[in-house]
Amino acid sequence: MKKNQTSLKMAWSLGMKQCFSIFFAYLAVFGLLILSGLGCVTLEQTPSTGHAWPATESEFESKSYITPECSSVVECLQSIIGTLPHEPTKEGFDAIRDWVAYNVEYEPDEDRFGQKDCWETPEEILNDPRVGDCEEFSVLLCTLLRAYGIDAEQVYVVIGVDGNEGAHAFLMENWYQGGEWRAIEAQAPAKLRHGFTVFPLFDSGLDKYEIIVAFNDLYYYDGSFPWDEDQANSGTLSEIATGVNNIVRCLSQSLDYLFRLLFNENQQDVSCINNDTSILRAFPAFSAMLLD
Repeated sequence: MKKNQTSLKMAWSLGMKQCFSIFFAYLAVFGLLILSGLGCVTLEQTPSTGHAWPATESEFESKSYITPECSSVVECLQSIIGTLPHEPTKEGFDAIRDWVAYNVEYEPDEDRFGQKDCWETPEEILNDPRVGDCEEFSVLLCTLLRAYGIDAEQVYVVIGVDGNEGAHAFLMENWYQGGEWRAIEAQAPAKLRHGFTVFPLFDSGLDKYEIIVAFNDLYYYDGSFPWDEDQANSGTLSEIATGVNNIVRCLSQSLDYLFRLLFNENQQDVSCINNDTSILRAFPAFSAMLLD
């Protein structure tokens, strides 16, 4: 009788420790999931890349492609935003990005002009038909954002190379997230037509490009860039995120084990607990905790 009572007490004590272990593991997983972030929604159609080499590599002529004071640009901006606000807003930023993505049709320079890398100014792009490739999308978006009031220190057209697909034009900006630099794909909208926010899958895919040129109407860089320090920091953050994801995966495996241990193994005859140590041997990471 005493032996059975002792076995029952041990079973109850072991079960309570398992419950507490599961509870704290849940808390840990929940916290780590918040830190590591949730998944992204993917879109099947990706923006097109091209050669995107500037028609000229001179600083003066590169700057001449960004024309925020052009009358055609101002008229276009007013048609998108209406009365311009005293300060730019994220809603206005997204509306401009959406307009460019939905109202300019992609067409390679080879198809239009019979040659590669024929850059156009915003005024030329806005003339019907509104077509262009990656550099036209980028030049127009940057120009409209500059006309909207985004500072020249905060938005640039950039040319990136990856060694496989040639060069690609996109934007770098740090206004939207309050000083945090990010690459944005000028061909991709901020929202789908029904209002669903596009997660930054297209934007994050730009990380593979090595930026070699950046410019707007006031600045031109072909060496060090304003965001170099931030990119170094983002590499460290990426390593941290990888470590966190590994921890989450390990905790998920631990939770799976604890559930099996609690709901399956405890249904065995309690009189066998003193003799059955195979469960603890099978998962030594928790043996010390459960027997403490």
